Amino acid sequence: MAKKKNLTKILISLVFIAFGIDSVVRAFEFLLDLEIGGILSCALGLVMFITGIVGLCKVKADVCRVLAIIVCILSAASFIMGLLSLSFQTQMLVQALLAWVYFDCT
Repeated sequence: MAKKKNLTKILISLVFIAFGIDSVVRAFEFLLDLEIGGILSCALGLVMFITGIVGLCKVKADVCRVLAIIVCILSAASFIMGLLSLSFQTQMLVQALLAWVYFDCT
């Protein structure tokens, strides 16, 4: 069972790194416009990238859990902001759910 959790943590860490890089690249233009959604997306991308790196480096579980909670909250906030602007952003929902699974497996 421990091997399954470790493999899940590694896979989610790799996905977080990929999502983090992608979020920062796409959010850069919003950051230049000083749009709140862009700033939130950029912060989310950076935290996801850091969470992925920390997960691969085998840091304490408490640090990984705190970062996973931050990612889950930022993703959920981005998802809710998207709903308020009448756009259904499934990527933010997926990121929030992945952060929850990541928290559960650490």
